[in-house]
Amino acid sequence: MMHNRRVRWGVAAMVACAAALASMGLGPARAADNPAPSANEKPRPGQYLGAPSCASSHCHGSAQPRTAYDVRQNEYLIWLKQDKHTKTYSVLSNALSKRIAKNMKLKRPPQEEARCLDCHGLAVAEELQARPVDLADGISCEGCHGPAGGWLAGHTEEGWTHQRSVEAGMTDLRDLVTRTEVCLGCHLGKTGTGVDHELLAAGHPDLVFELVNFSAAMPAHWTPVSRKKARADRPDRNTARAWAVGQVVQFRESMHLTARRAQSGRWPDFAEMECTSCHHALNGGKERQLRGYSLAAGLPGTSPARVAVFRHVLDTFSPDDRGPLLVSVDRLAASISRLFTPHETVAVQANVLGDETRGVLDRVGSTEIDDALTRVMLLRVAGDGVFLNRADLRSAKQVALAINALAGALAEHDPKWARPEVAKTIDALYDDVSGKGDYDPQRFVKHLAAFRRSVK
Repeated sequence: MMHNRRVRWGVAAMVACAAALASMGLGPARAADNPAPSANEKPRPGQYLGAPSCASSHCHGSAQPRTAYDVRQNEYLIWLKQDKHTKTYSVLSNALSKRIAKNMKLKRPPQEEARCLDCHGLAVAEELQARPVDLADGISCEGCHGPAGGWLAGHTEEGWTHQRSVEAGMTDLRDLVTRTEVCLGCHLGKTGTGVDHELLAAGHPDLVFELVNFSAAMPAHWTPVSRKKARADRPDRNTARAWAVGQVVQFRESMHLTARRAQSGRWPDFAEMECTSCHHALNGGKERQLRGYSLAAGLPGTSPARVAVFRHVLDTFSPDDRGPLLVSVDRLAASISRLFTPHETVAVQANVLGDETRGVLDRVGSTEIDDALTRVMLLRVAGDGVFLNRADLRSAKQVALAINALAGALAEHDPKWARPEVAKTIDALYDDVSGKGDYDPQRFVKHLAAFRRSVK
């Protein structure tokens, strides 16, 4: 089984860059054209009620878990006491956030700045607040589950279904694609958001994400699906499928993010690049010079992290699409690296690539994923030493996350995958990618080989 300690660097990124608001496509709180509804008005679908609306001891605020329903009823207190998403607003007052704001020459403190609030609080416009939403709550219930105005009052009624809640505005987190999109709104960025090169240079942590690991790192305020009755609307009972869906959606959304950046008026954005293209020693023949350049020497190469694991998903579920898709990826990478490619060309190439994943998602959803297939995927990822010897730190992080997720999926049915010697090799991979400035691809590949030996 996966251990949360292995995602310690991922959890730190979660705190630094949560952006559930962005996943909803909503902007920060601003002076409303219309006043907020009074407390006596009945909430409407699409309106927010705030975290306290879920906090009753008879609803989700019980001090102890209960067994009367399919939910434990202590979800609010788990979120309040244990979940790092409650800290996303408070971190805007720390020294790092103040330094970032200073470097970016923001006119207001981070906790008042729209660009920061887009990611660090449920900053919805006043007319969408049926009751005041407190920014200090950070990323609260409705940041992930959707505005509760249309379904809070009815969702406990006899005969009320999950589908009725979805139709009334609840986000359908049972659907793996939707769930991944919500998370990526936080950990990648959507319209108007995202950690660009300016933010990175100012000091903001880089973003990294993988659905299964990040879900496991959260304090579970839900009943594990393994303990729930099997139903057709719960495809997430299969951890490996959740991983594969997450990989495809992450690739798709990263392409659309590239397209938005290209159309933003601030192109090129060096956040698309492999950091060591520029940040490396120019004397002594080290790092980038030893590894060589994908294009001409001196042109900054794009980070291959977006395809580091996605390639193996294509091999498994859609091999006929692998060649054409990766050719298009290389074409886009060349367009970005040349810097002066018309931004319209970059945007079109990236959007087309993102849209071409529809068929891959369909095949992931329709393929039976058993332990044998999961093992094949895992060993493909772990056997990719040639690629990883030339890849960057971001790519290695994605590989470490993938190995931990897939090994955890296998450990659900076979305890040998949770043996100490296996866990030790996975921990070594995480240690390799946890350092600051000392990543060694050859060492990482050596530890990959040790992992493969441990699971034979």
